[in-house]
Amino acid sequence: MLSRPARRLLCLLIVAGILSSGCTDPAAAPEPDPPALTETSYLTDDLWDDGQAEVAFYQVERSQDQYGRENEQRFVAGTYLVKHRFSPAEMTKRTDGSGVSSFKYAFFYEVESGSYEYKRNWVVNARQQDLRPFKQSFTSFDWCSNLYREVAFPPEGSIEVRKRSDDYGNRRASFSPQPNSYPPAQLPLLIRGLDFSETDTLSFAVAVADSGAHVPARAVLRGTETVKTEAGSYEAERIRVTYESAVPSLIGEKSALTEAYWRDTGPERRLVQMAAESGRYRMALVEHLRTPYWKENLWPKLARINERP
Repeated sequence: MLSRPARRLLCLLIVAGILSSGCTDPAAAPEPDPPALTETSYLTDDLWDDGQAEVAFYQVERSQDQYGRENEQRFVAGTYLVKHRFSPAEMTKRTDGSGVSSFKYAFFYEVESGSYEYKRNWVVNARQQDLRPFKQSFTSFDWCSNLYREVAFPPEGSIEVRKRSDDYGNRRASFSPQPNSYPPAQLPLLIRGLDFSETDTLSFAVAVADSGAHVPARAVLRGTETVKTEAGSYEAERIRVTYESAVPSLIGEKSALTEAYWRDTGPERRLVQMAAESGRYRMALVEHLRTPYWKENLWPKLARINERP
């Protein structure tokens, strides 16, 4: 049996231990993951398992050209969305069953301007379950030079930036990742996957490779309305997106601070229209189909698109 002095010493040690554990610096504790933004049940639905790709074409209109000059331009942009296996470690598609179940989303178009013809192509790979970004790549030919840009999001470590060009310089850089931050070309796919079941407002960021910044953005569900396009009439959810500062834009070069997206209320949540609130640029659905384009010629199947974007 402990003596009275020993019992007193033991009590003091216990109290000291409790106090010291209560004074641990909260900043040293790992930060919890932010709430998920996307709806897993939609992203993993059986509709993506039919062995085909979604191919869609949009009519693009903008009042400023690629140089920011006032110049009305009109052209068709093509997209496809398909599920495949992707290796985040090797940053490439896998065909042996390894890797992660992922979406590949592409956006591409050509636009003429004087002697120049701009051929632009973006490809994004993102994890199917939650659209965590893996890679964004961009290629361009404009009669001056080829250009290749890449933004890779490895499972661990920094975001990696690569640029190669004959005329526009070469660059390698990196910047820190941030939860719920996505490359600009992934935004149309992200908007389709956003989960508004618990709230009408969701916050995320846009990872901008040129500056290494994560630009805060907010998406707000503004209700449902009927949207008429060349592809037909759709009941669509209108989603208003605001950016703290302009980010790279697939069709506007630099984005407006506020954009609106309309996604179909059907099971595929197809993007049917988007527009800058300022009116500077917009695009609307013209035609779409599901097809295994890698083994069949899709072009004879189209009714309203008669030439390749």
